Amino acid sequence: MKCQLSLPGIFAKKILFVCACLVVSVCSAQSPDQQDIPRVPNKGAGVSEEIVKAFESHEFDGMPYRLLLPADFEPTRKYPLIVSLHGGAGVGDDNKSNLRNWCATFVDTDWRAKYPCIVVVPQAPGRWLITGEEIPVLSESLKKTYSAAWQKRIEERHYPPGPIMDGSLTKALKLIDHLSREFNVDTKRVYVLGHSMGGFGTWNAIWAEPQRFAAATPSSGGMLPWKDPAEFKNVPIWAFHGGLDQKVPTDFTREIFARLRQVGGNVKFTELKNLGHGTAQDAFSFNGDRLEKGYVTQYSSEKCDKTENVWDWLFAQRLDKR
Repeated sequence: MKCQLSLPGIFAKKILFVCACLVVSVCSAQSPDQQDIPRVPNKGAGVSEEIVKAFESHEFDGMPYRLLLPADFEPTRKYPLIVSLHGGAGVGDDNKSNLRNWCATFVDTDWRAKYPCIVVVPQAPGRWLITGEEIPVLSESLKKTYSAAWQKRIEERHYPPGPIMDGSLTKALKLIDHLSREFNVDTKRVYVLGHSMGGFGTWNAIWAEPQRFAAATPSSGGMLPWKDPAEFKNVPIWAFHGGLDQKVPTDFTREIFARLRQVGGNVKFTELKNLGHGTAQDAFSFNGDRLEKGYVTQYSSEKCDKTENVWDWLFAQRLDKR
């Protein structure tokens, strides 16, 4: 005898099928903060265990972060603050992978003696984006207004329109406020830097809150093309990018520099012509142009401080000097 399926049963099966389709649809349309991140998070620190131990381990609002106070910390003294944003290799929640190779600089004895400061290294589960940030509808006509490099990137990746629901960068900005209350942070000398995904985060941070940061140093990053760099034209920036970068096109930084030069911005751009994507160590130890290696710095305007050492330049920048 054949089994008859009742109408309610058929209806229930249809509902289950529709729900399954919706789940597949939602899972395939990842939000931008989850795109192009390592398949396996918590890859491990990019520095030695000894350096990891030099940083205190903390958590703020569910976000892991590492903290390094000055060697001879005095609670009543004001200190500048460096916010270091990791790249894709730092994604996770182990509070170790966020310490990338350039973080070794911060624990160097001579460096700490010369540049006493507080260093915070937050860790994100995805990209450094702002909560509530809107992704526009990327129509064909709009995409044609972007550079070839960005048109290619948009074709390769999915940018669903709408607001970002939970941006890691927003949490990192709140962390700055938290640390400013806990320690005697010199709020006129808050700096942000990062490499790759952290370079994107650095550009995004000064776009979101240009009045917060005294200076920024993005390495091998870029900024989503619907954002106008003119929004942060008064922020002193020293950008680095490898001329042979195949992962994040060098044009991403070239385009930002060109726009800031057009509006009289305050940006230095050093193209490390013979390097690919791995520019962090060269960028965060830069001590002047090297013509034999093709390391040449360009200046967007007369506003630019032409100091050759990247750290001397960074710590000389202040909000009240603009």
